[in-house]
Amino acid sequence: MMKLMGFSNFNSTKGKKTDGSVNAHAINVSQKRKYRQYMNRKGGFNRPLDFIA
Repeated sequence: MMKLMGFSNFNSTKGKKTDGSVNAHAINVSQKRKYRQYMNRKGGFNRPLDFIA
């Protein structure tokens, strides 16, 4: 069964050094949300929305 699936054992690599794990990085960048006002706008709501850069 293991040979059929392509691996030799069911061991975990938790806490072990593996090839390629030296350069593995993850960055969690949170961006500030930009909201558009749909109602109660100057000039009324029945017009195109303002541009958001």
